[in-house]
Amino acid sequence: MLSDVDAGFIGVGELAAKLAISVRSVWRLIERGEFDVVRIGRRTVIPRAAVARWLAGREAPTPSASTSNVARRFAAQ
Repeated sequence: MLSDVDAGFIGVGELAAKLAISVRSVWRLIERGEFDVVRIGRRTVIPRAAVARWLAGREAPTPSASTSNVARRFAAQ
């Protein structure tokens, strides 16, 4: 069962896995200011709402891969 904190946030490693990119790529996005982060103890997490907004703002790379579908799948998890 997810705690209230875990329900609203996603860890860097988990986000990398869900987006099928490297952890380093997620850290690069954070460094560029693409995501705000929250430190909870030693853990760095990203608000799920921020990730959904970021995904919604991305252009679809191909006509068959709709970013809005990716955003909906992410939000449903």
